[in-house]
Amino acid sequence: MDQAELRTQIKARIDQGLKDIEHLPSMPGIVTRLISMASNPEIDIKALADEINRDPAITAAIIRLSNSAYYKPSRPIRSVQEAIVTLGLNTVKNIVLVAASRGILKVDLESYRIDESEMWDHCLAVAEIAATIARVRKLKTGEDVAFTAGLLHDTGKVVLVHYFKDAYHQVAQELEKNPKSNFLRLEEKFMGYNHAEIGARLLESWEFPPDLVEAVRMSYQPENAKINSELTCAVHVANAIALSAGVGIDVGGLNQELSPFAVRALRLSEQDLAALYGRMPEMLEGLADLRSL
Repeated sequence: MDQAELRTQIKARIDQGLKDIEHLPSMPGIVTRLISMASNPEIDIKALADEINRDPAITAAIIRLSNSAYYKPSRPIRSVQEAIVTLGLNTVKNIVLVAASRGILKVDLESYRIDESEMWDHCLAVAEIAATIARVRKLKTGEDVAFTAGLLHDTGKVVLVHYFKDAYHQVAQELEKNPKSNFLRLEEKFMGYNHAEIGARLLESWEFPPDLVEAVRMSYQPENAKINSELTCAVHVANAIALSAGVGIDVGGLNQELSPFAVRALRLSEQDLAALYGRMPEMLEGLADLRSL
């Protein structure tokens, strides 16, 4: 079988896998409901807490993490409602997202040459950096939304490795021969899609908002974002900083170039980028409680 036939077969399998969506990773319904409820300015805190309490595992995670050194509450938190009132809705939303995403993202991506703890560390680091950029640059996009987009930016890798491990060995071999090859183009060459596109389709299947879908789809091409350019640029820069700091380097290595467009759009100076990079050790230490979830 020649390369063209193999590529056609793989693309057909991906198309079928995307149609057969129940076999793809699923995000607990509480996450999409929470994102929807949190966008309501007149949200009922008790109703939101009741919704979260339907999921015992996530409820337990919220209470445990709310009382951790990472959040440093002024007093012990004993319920979801207390967590929302004390830490704020956006913080609780981030905790829910991390708890719900762990089973999806903390996986061994052997074909990407990255283990589960490295993958999880990378996703958390990108989430935290993206949120920091949103806060420091006072982006219209809230830091909680930036955190969400950063955390989920690599979900497509999980799908591709799950279905197409053999094809990824070809991608890895090609990168070993030509380290400067474009990672996304190689994915497209051997599988018909790249992981950013697959991740975006997965978020669409979870009924996530269009700006979050776009931030994943265009995370390597921020200049092409139309819905929320700032959000996409924040994820792009956060990913580049995490990789340059050695957090989550996979088969693609340091293949991603930092987009000058994204840097300009976010009004980041060289000093700003250096400061974000320099904060990585402290940031990772602060994320210890989330990493151990």
